[in-house]
Amino acid sequence: FFQKTLTAIKSWFTLFGWPKGQNPISIPHSLRRDVCKVQMTIVPDKVFRRNLGKDKGFCEMLFHLYGDSLPGMTASQTLPHDPIERMFQLHWQHSALLSFLKSQGAYLSHVMPEFLLEPEDYKIWIKVKKVKTILKVVLFSDEHVFVLEDSTFETMSKRAWTDVLLQIYKVFVLRRVSSHSRTDPSSLESMQHIPRIKSDRLSSNIYSPHERAILTWLNKHYEKNRKIVWKDCQKGEV
Repeated sequence: FFQKTLTAIKSWFTLFGWPKGQNPISIPHSLRRDVCKVQMTIVPDKVFRRNLGKDKGFCEMLFHLYGDSLPGMTASQTLPHDPIERMFQLHWQHSALLSFLKSQGAYLSHVMPEFLLEPEDYKIWIKVKKVKTILKVVLFSDEHVFVLEDSTFETMSKRAWTDVLLQIYKVFVLRRVSSHSRTDPSSLESMQHIPRIKSDRLSSNIYSPHERAILTWLNKHYEKNRKIVWKDCQKGEV
C-alpha cells in the first residue's frame, strides 16, 4: 500500500507540481537535494546562492501550489558554507515549513524536521545534539532525539517526505475542490441509499470539508457503478 501511495504521489507532483511543465522527482533524494544544494568546493567564508528562476526546486513547487510565498521560504535562498551553520538553517527552514503546513490543517505531528535533512546533515545534527546534551545546554525544544542508523534513516526520510507531499496536496490542492454541484434529479433515488457524510466543518476531526466532498463524490459513483456491475445482486450479497 505504501509503495502504491509513493508511486501515485510521485506521478502527480512530477506532472502537475511545477509551473513550467513536468519535472521528475524522486522521494526523498531529489527533494532533499533541491532544498540544500550547496557546492562544497567553493572558497570558505562564501555562500552559495540558488536562483529558482533558472533551477526547478522544492521552493518553486511550494510557491506554485500555494500561490504565494511561505514563511521561512525564499525564492533565492542563501546557505552558509559551514556545515553546522547550514544544518541549523535547513533545520529551521524545515521546522518553519512543518509549522506552516500544520497551521493550514496538515497532520504532520509525527514528522520531525531532522528527518527531512540529507543524511550527512542529519549526522551533524546528532553530533551537535549529543555535545549539547553532554554540556547540559538545551538547544532544541524537542524532548526526544531519534538516533537512527543509515538504512533506518533513509526509510524514515522517505516516509516523512511522502507524508509531507501528501499533506501539501491536501492543504494546497484539495482546498480548490468545491462542494457546490448540480444534482441530477434522476439520481435522487439512488442517492437515498448512499452513506451520508456530513458537510459540517466540525463533524470530523480527521477529514477536511474538501476531503469529505471527495468522499461523497466517490460514494455516489460507487453506488452508480455497483448497480451496473452487480445489477442482479442485492447489496448484502456483493
